[in-house]
Amino acid sequence: MRGERLHFDGWTEISAVCAAPTYLGHGMASRLMGALIAGIQHRSERAVLHVLTTNTRAIRLDGKLGFRERCDLTISVLTR
Repeated sequence: MRGERLHFDGWTEISAVCAAPTYLGHGMASRLMGALIAGIQHRSERAVLHVLTTNTRAIRLDGKLGFRERCDLTISVLTR
């Protein structure tokens, strides 16, 4: 599973890249990301994404796909 979320002036945010546990390590996320990035670039846009620092698997994949860290953000979770 993969998707796009935010679209702003020449940029598209990639979000929700997930694979079922039985497919981990089989290159599925790389293929999904590659297809998504190709579609974004076809529209003459650039891909951007966010990842939690604890998600080392995603960070490793993102680096292999050419992404690099631009900045650190703080997120807050509000509950009722």
